[in-house]
Amino acid sequence: MLKYTVDRIEGDIVVLLYRDNEGIKKDASIDLFPKNIKDGDIVEEVNEGNTISYRILKKETELQREKAKDLINKLKRRH
Repeated sequence: MLKYTVDRIEGDIVVLLYRDNEGIKKDASIDLFPKNIKDGDIVEEVNEGNTISYRILKKETELQREKAKDLINKLKRRH
């Protein structure tokens, strides 16, 4: 399955960054995502027949947010 990070939401478009190479960007309709989607969420593309949708990977998102917070705290302590 393909995994992406939600970079930002612009109106009805969700801008995604491919997890394995965040230089690769993809735009998708917000209608393909759960209603509670937000910037920074890690999502997985789900293909069911001819239908594509995205689901939030809650544990991976939480872990990534914790890593980011830890890094910010480490950087703050250096100064």
